[in-house]
Amino acid sequence: MKKFLLSILMGCSLLEAAAQIAFTVNHGPYLQEVTQDGATIVFTTSRKAFSWVELKQHDAPEAEAVKHFNSKDGLKEAWNTFSSVRVEHLKPGTSYDYRIISKEMRSFQPYKVVYGDSIATKWHTFSTIDPQKRGGSFFITSDMHFDAAKLEKLLHAADYRTCDAFFYAGDMTSYIDKFEIPFTSFIDTSVKLFASSVPFEVVRGNHETRGNLARTYSSYFPKKNGKIYGSCLLGDVMVVMLDSGEDKAENHWVYAGLNDYDAYRTEQAEWLKELMNTKEYKKAKYRIVISHFPMVMSQQWKDEKEWVGWEDAIRKFLPVLNKGNVDLLVSGHTHRYFFHEQNVDGNNFPVLEQGESSAVRLELHGGKVQFQVIGVDGKILMEKTISKK
Repeated sequence: MKKFLLSILMGCSLLEAAAQIAFTVNHGPYLQEVTQDGATIVFTTSRKAFSWVELKQHDAPEAEAVKHFNSKDGLKEAWNTFSSVRVEHLKPGTSYDYRIISKEMRSFQPYKVVYGDSIATKWHTFSTIDPQKRGGSFFITSDMHFDAAKLEKLLHAADYRTCDAFFYAGDMTSYIDKFEIPFTSFIDTSVKLFASSVPFEVVRGNHETRGNLARTYSSYFPKKNGKIYGSCLLGDVMVVMLDSGEDKAENHWVYAGLNDYDAYRTEQAEWLKELMNTKEYKKAKYRIVISHFPMVMSQQWKDEKEWVGWEDAIRKFLPVLNKGNVDLLVSGHTHRYFFHEQNVDGNNFPVLEQGESSAVRLELHGGKVQFQVIGVDGKILMEKTISKK
C-alpha cells in the first residue's frame, strides 16, 4: 500500500513539474538555406504544439503578414516540438519580417484536439540573397567540440556584426547522443548573436558522425534536396560544402561496421563534377570550398598510415577540385592553423587549415581573396592575400 501511495505521489509530482515548464520557443528561430527566393525557419517549442510562421515584407503592416505552414500530404505539421518551415516565392535582395506563432497542444485525439497556451515571438528581419551583390565578408570556424563559450568569443573577435555569411566547418560537437547537443554546442549561441536574421551553413565533421543520434544531424539543418553537402551562390561568390565523412578505414573497429563513407564520397565526387559544369559555378567570380578534411595531407599523417578515410576523400575530391578554378579551400580537422600554398602536394589551389581555437575572417573584394586567422583573444595569428587565377 505504501509503495502504491508513493508511486501516486511521484506521478503527481512529475505532472506538476511538467505543468510548471513554461510553454515557449526554447530554441531558435534560426535561418537555413536562404536563397534568392526562399528561406527555411527552424525552431523548437518546449511542449508539443501546432506552429506556423507569419511573414511580411519589412516594415509592412502586420495585417499583410501571410501564414506559412509545414504541410505534407494535405496535413499541417502538428503535435511536435521541432519545426522547420520553408517559405518560398520571395523576391531577390528583399528584406522580410517574420515571427513564430505556436499553440500548445495538450491533447490530440482522433476527434478532439485540446489547445493550451498560445505564444508569438517578436518580429525578426532577414534578407533574401541579392544576385547583384559583389564579394562579401565571411566567418568560418570549426572544431569547437561542445565549447559554445569559445565560439562566442571567436564571433566577437572576428566582428561578426559586419560578416555577411557564417560557416561551421565540422566538429562543432564531439558526438551526438542527446537531442539538445547541437543546440547547446553552437546553434543557441548563433541564435543569440545573429542566426535569427542571418543564416549559417554547416559542414559535417567526422565527430558529428558519431553517437546514437548522429543520423538525425541533417534534420537540424534542413535542405530542399535532403543532403548535407551542397553549394550556395551568394551574389558572385560560389561556396561549395563537402562532407568528408570519417577519417579511418570503413572496417575500423570503432565504427562497428555501420559506416558507408567510401560510396558516399564517390556520390559526392560525381555531384561535384556536375556542379562545376553549371552556369552558376562557371559565372561566379569567387569560388570557395569548405571541407572538414584538408584536401592535402602533411607527411606526418601520411607516415601514420591510419587515415584511410581522409586519403579516400583526397583521392576522390582533389582531382575534381583541381579542374574547378578554386580560389581557396578552408578546412578544419587538424586542430592547427596552417597554410598550404598551391602545388605543394598535388593541389593547384591554396588550402587553409583554420585551427581549433581560432576562426577565419575571409574578405572577397575587388578581385582579391584575403583572410585573417583570428584567435579567441582577437590576436591575428595569420593573414594573407591570394591573387585570383
